[in-house]
Amino acid sequence: MTKQELTIAYLEDWVRAGAQWRLAEISRGHAVVELCTCYGEPVDRIETTAPQVIDYVRTAECQPD
Repeated sequence: MTKQELTIAYLEDWVRAGAQWRLAEISRGHAVVELCTCYGEPVDRIETTAPQVIDYVRTAECQPD
């Protein structure tokens, strides 16, 4: 797992670059997101305990399958 901090801006930049992300795990205080290529192939997994990021990934509409 990467040491990059997961932020909303990071996810938005990832998508703007043409890539995808998907939620791998989520609980009330923890989330794990898979960062994927534009073809949906996983590249990395990144996690967060930041409440605002957890809320974002829980409700974001941009989670291509």
